[in-house]
Amino acid sequence: MENLPEDRPITCRDTTWLVSAARDGELDEAGHAALQKHIADCPFCREASQQFTDLFRSLDLLLGNDRPK
Repeated sequence: MENLPEDRPITCRDTTWLVSAARDGELDEAGHAALQKHIADCPFCREASQQFTDLFRSLDLLLGNDRPK
């Protein structure tokens, strides 16, 4: 996965794909830190991130995946 440019903060639009990338282990440490900072600062992305987490958990249960939490 291509990492984010260092010359700008991540946007809410970036967050939509970064949450999935983080779950799949595709972000480097800096990308993960930037994502977590944005989620902490943005109530909309914090809610969306929680919804993604809930969705992924439900899908894992339905598909019988034993992903580490």
